[in-house]
Amino acid sequence: MASTPHTPDELPVGHEATSDPDGATSVKPVTAPLEKPTKSQTPPPEPESKLPATKLGRIWTASVLGLIVLVLLIIFIAQNQDQVTLRYFTYEGQVNLGLALFIAAVAGGLLIAAVGAARVIQLRATARKDRKAQKRR
Repeated sequence: MASTPHTPDELPVGHEATSDPDGATSVKPVTAPLEKPTKSQTPPPEPESKLPATKLGRIWTASVLGLIVLVLLIIFIAQNQDQVTLRYFTYEGQVNLGLALFIAAVAGGLLIAAVGAARVIQLRATARKDRKAQKRR
C-alpha cells in the first residue's frame, strides 16, 4: 500500500492534498474551473477567401458538365449497336438502338424547350402589359 505524501513537494504534479473530517489525508487531482472564452481568447475570424460566382464561371462549369454528359452519351451509343426496326405509322427502317434512343431523347428535349419558350413568351407579354398599365397611372 502506498503511503500518502505529507509535504507539498512529495505530491504528484497536478494533484493536491485534501483532508477529510476524520483527519484522513487523500490526494486528488486538481481540476481547473471551466473558463468562458473572452474576446481576447477567441481566434479572429478567418478572412473569406471565396471568390464571388461569375457568369463566366457558371458557363465554364456548364460546359464541363456538358462535355461529361456528351462522353457518357457517346459511350452509350457505342455499346448499343444492335440493329432495331423502327415503325412510325407507315414508315419503317433499320437503325442502331443507341442512335434511336438518342433521337428520341433529343426530340423530347426539343418538345420541352418549345413548351418552355412558349411560357417565357407568355410571361414577357404579361410583364409588358403590366408595365404599360403602370405608366398610364
